[in-house]
Amino acid sequence: MYMLENLETLLEIQKQGSMARASTRLRVSQSAVSKRIQALETYYETKLIEKSGRNVILTEVGEALVERISPLLSELREVLFEKRNQTKKKKIVIGVAESILSSWGALRLKKVFDSLDIEVEYHSHRSPVIIDKVEMGVYDLGICGGDASKSRAYLTESLDKEELVLVANQKEALKNVSEVISIEKSSATWKAIRKEVNKQDLHLKVELESFFSAAQLAKAAYGVALVPLGVAETLAFEKNCIKSLRPKMYRPIQLIYKKSKLERDYFQALIRALKKI
Repeated sequence: MYMLENLETLLEIQKQGSMARASTRLRVSQSAVSKRIQALETYYETKLIEKSGRNVILTEVGEALVERISPLLSELREVLFEKRNQTKKKKIVIGVAESILSSWGALRLKKVFDSLDIEVEYHSHRSPVIIDKVEMGVYDLGICGGDASKSRAYLTESLDKEELVLVANQKEALKNVSEVISIEKSSATWKAIRKEVNKQDLHLKVELESFFSAAQLAKAAYGVALVPLGVAETLAFEKNCIKSLRPKMYRPIQLIYKKSKLERDYFQALIRALKKI
């Protein structure tokens, strides 16, 4: 398993071009990333990465290794996790976007899983991390905000859409809004709503990794935040401090999973049930 983690780390460095960004995506320390690469270089007896300005790139040997292992890693990870779960009847490992699970998602998902008598293991991350872990076979299912990039490695289905609203610490601040605090531009949600934001003539004043952080700054009178309605309701904003845009703006909510998961009858039943909530 350690070799698998080491190889996945090398693959993530290739994607991110940085040890720091790779550690963030893998949810491990930079020291752990460095040790994994050192272990690989010791095993293969050659350098696999090198510095390129502020970034890190793979050596020719490193690139060749990634090219060979990349198609195999996802399938291998899936086989390993499938074997681990065979002893547990009807279990789903699911990754849910933090802004969804922390607001309306938890209660709605519990009703579905209880109705199907499925054991569930929850994880919460940002959408790009969830997509990566579904692709690697770590998660059976992902629920993400925004548009997931198309891939042969997984299927995407529309689950729902959630309204995005403006919030502030007082209603007067919601008049003639031109600048907002919201999710970072690199996020899947921002990419999905960018055109609508431009049509509304809104400009991103502060970009953060969390909708909840954006909403909390709005509560602290730092500015007006653009957040999902579920976040605004969870943080108990007064109704007159929540404003819908005209026309209303929505972010897509998507299901992400591998086609092979549909071989389980209860997984098919789960997908059908989720699409009804």
